[in-house]
Amino acid sequence: MAETREILERFPRERGWLLPALQALQHHERWLSPEALRAAAERLRVPGSEVYGVATHYPEFRLAPAGKRIVRVCTGVSCRIAGSLEMLRACERRLGISADATTADGAVTLERLDCAFNCSVAPVVEADGKQYGRVSERDLETILEGSRLPLPSGERAGVRGQPVVDLKLVAESWPPDGLTLAVGAGTCGLSVGAGNVLAALEAEIARRGLAARVVAGGCNGLCWAAPVVTVLRHDGSHHIATRVTADRVTALLDAALSGRLDDDPDVQRFLSGQRRELIGRCGVTDPADIDDAIRRGSYAVLAEALAAGKPESVIETVKAAGLRGRGGAYFQAAVKWEGARRAQGRPTYLIVNGEEGEPGIFKDRHLMEGDPHRLIEGALLAAYAAGASRIILYMHGEAHLSALRLERALEDARERGLIGENLLASDFSVEAEIRRGAGGFVLGEETALMESLEGRRAMPRPKPPFPTEAGLFGKPTVINNVETLFAVPLIVGRGAAWWTALGQGHGTKVFGLSGHVARPGLVEAELGLTLRDLIEGIAGGVTGGRALQGVVAGGPSGILVHPRRLDEPLLPGGSLNPGTGGIVALDTTTSVRDVVRTLLDFNTRESCGKCTPCREGTARLRDMLNGGAPASRQAVIELSEVIKLASLCGLGQAAPLSILSTLDEFPEALRL
Repeated sequence: MAETREILERFPRERGWLLPALQALQHHERWLSPEALRAAAERLRVPGSEVYGVATHYPEFRLAPAGKRIVRVCTGVSCRIAGSLEMLRACERRLGISADATTADGAVTLERLDCAFNCSVAPVVEADGKQYGRVSERDLETILEGSRLPLPSGERAGVRGQPVVDLKLVAESWPPDGLTLAVGAGTCGLSVGAGNVLAALEAEIARRGLAARVVAGGCNGLCWAAPVVTVLRHDGSHHIATRVTADRVTALLDAALSGRLDDDPDVQRFLSGQRRELIGRCGVTDPADIDDAIRRGSYAVLAEALAAGKPESVIETVKAAGLRGRGGAYFQAAVKWEGARRAQGRPTYLIVNGEEGEPGIFKDRHLMEGDPHRLIEGALLAAYAAGASRIILYMHGEAHLSALRLERALEDARERGLIGENLLASDFSVEAEIRRGAGGFVLGEETALMESLEGRRAMPRPKPPFPTEAGLFGKPTVINNVETLFAVPLIVGRGAAWWTALGQGHGTKVFGLSGHVARPGLVEAELGLTLRDLIEGIAGGVTGGRALQGVVAGGPSGILVHPRRLDEPLLPGGSLNPGTGGIVALDTTTSVRDVVRTLLDFNTRESCGKCTPCREGTARLRDMLNGGAPASRQAVIELSEVIKLASLCGLGQAAPLSILSTLDEFPEALRL
């Protein structure tokens, strides 16, 4: 108990620190014991019953001891259609237990994982917190025995420059020179060996005594070709080497030094049709080096905005651009800022929603891992516009690499005078911190997220009042999605007309492509493109020569789309809404019924339970689909309409969309 008290003493005696305190306790003991819960209640002055209620609400908290090793098999749509259920059954046979159980000797706990958010390298198995992608059954023995080499984290110390104020001077005084090799060390790349490539490159360069730099970057979106190494030359030219393994490093260096690097034609096919503005620096810039970010333009737009001293002009520019939130709701971002700026009460908060807990959606993690300083600049501009003095970056509890890189970026930005008092000698002051979630799909709903930050169960609040009037701790609050904030520095720097000239006035959108496609990965394109552009063009079509049966667009809150609709434009408010940007292609071997059941099962488990239509209605729908209750097409439609109309928040309202769209597009699959 002495260690427990020591851990808890790090936290202020305020309820808002309940989640971080429970996370720290679980990190230490690997579960939350009754004694730990009582100690947390005493330290934070929260009733014990409420601490227990919070601990049982969030999926990532454990209230029972686990095995010495924890192995989790992803059973999300992208992984299950790639064979993860067979992987799970193979694990059960080898361990002699069923899923969600622990071996008799306490050696291994085997669990199902709703989504590893690493869909582009499916199927995924996680062991002891490390993810392995493109896993086959022959890999399982080494993973289960723990003999497979751990994957390096892909993090390096980076180069710290001296604190500066004149950002233009920095960009001019450190020109890039020599050869740089940027390894795609995002979550996807690391799960298929990029860390080993990184280590091999560093060792070979040191052995040869070369004046070359190795960067542990993020993913440039070419997940299908990972591990990827981008070779950058001082003249600005670059070459992308695909499917690099540690034993190919020597040949890669020889080719890079001699200028005889061959282009992969699939890379050009993947990049054609894209408009890579938000993700353009991912995989190239060094996320651990603020100097590299500044050289590539970070914080220059912020410096100009602060020098102008007119936060209202930032609002006007973004409003004229019509930037709509990329979290799925597509509400105008600048309208939120304007409302918070006019609201009574201080402080004003800006919350960056990086929770991204929707299975099949993985775009925001790529952005945070690959270019954290662009996110920070976007958040600072939004805070300046809204009059916010506190920024909270709320991130998924298992987005470890994103958190690690953002923590480093925040620390470096603070050292440079970009966070804190009087930013860049202006009148604007702002503090920033990272908070981690503990799982829960409902955290995508902004008021539920605020409840979580206040140390409560994540349950939506009725509206009004809206967060811009009375949000976190009753103060004006703006909540923006990661992708939304990535667009802000570009719009403010280049002007509203630049953005409205793209995507039929809607700009660009980042999509995560997975499932039965030849080139799964991260894509950015102008809105107004079609699913055919994404699947047949950029992603290279369906694998194995099979036909496309359908597309899951938007994860558990989305719909199933029939191939007859492939040529409809993806536009906010259009006949096909791009939603959060998750696209899973399904070939003709896939059971559509199983896909719908998977999505509906997830929505049922993840219901926060606050409102009856969602809590009871989703479970009833699931039972109808599973044959456990009398069902007819009309009964399913009527119940779905009740859930849509009567649920408290957007997540409950969207829960029946997958089954309704399937009834329209694939009625034979449900057999109702």
